[in-house]
Amino acid sequence: MYIPASFEVEDRAWLLDLIEKHPFGLLVTVDGEYPRISHLPLVAQEREDGLWIVGHVARANPHARAIIAQAPATIVFEGPHAYVSASWYEEPYATVPTWNYAALHVRGRLREHDAWTAVKRLSTKLEASRPEGWNPDRLEPDYRATQLRAIVGFELRAEAIDAKAKLSQNRSLADRLRVIRRLRESSDQTDRECAEAMRELLPDS
Repeated sequence: MYIPASFEVEDRAWLLDLIEKHPFGLLVTVDGEYPRISHLPLVAQEREDGLWIVGHVARANPHARAIIAQAPATIVFEGPHAYVSASWYEEPYATVPTWNYAALHVRGRLREHDAWTAVKRLSTKLEASRPEGWNPDRLEPDYRATQLRAIVGFELRAEAIDAKAKLSQNRSLADRLRVIRRLRESSDQTDRECAEAMRELLPDS
């Protein structure tokens, strides 16, 4: 991922927050004719030896073989994003439109992880905010065993992290505020989320 210095993020809390808010990521490997990509819910864990990403795939998914082979992989998380019209700037014809976004790439090597532990970690995270959340412990044992045989759990320790927040930091404060206002007025929830991400990066915000 191309990251100009003004858009690079090294703040660990920012990285974890992006994954927490946007846990549906892309698992990417290059073990086939073309890059192999799976769309997956994932959970991040800080351990003594660094950041780990945990998830699972269907055993029938070709990525299951990559996990068992401990293949190198990249996991991509995408945060809020929005189109930014140049008409919103103070000088609209002295510049061009753009797209604001936040993204995170985690690189490392896959390895197999206990499938039941992966299911428990994911359900704990994704069901936590629900008043009557689904609890995997309540599954009938034989059914649970059948389901677990059909998946492969995995984990990946971050050997490298590329984080980018391209959120108009290269524009004047006046232009940044104009963009935030326009995105907040949008009927699109993702636009409004992008406005909030921009606001969080304002000086003294």
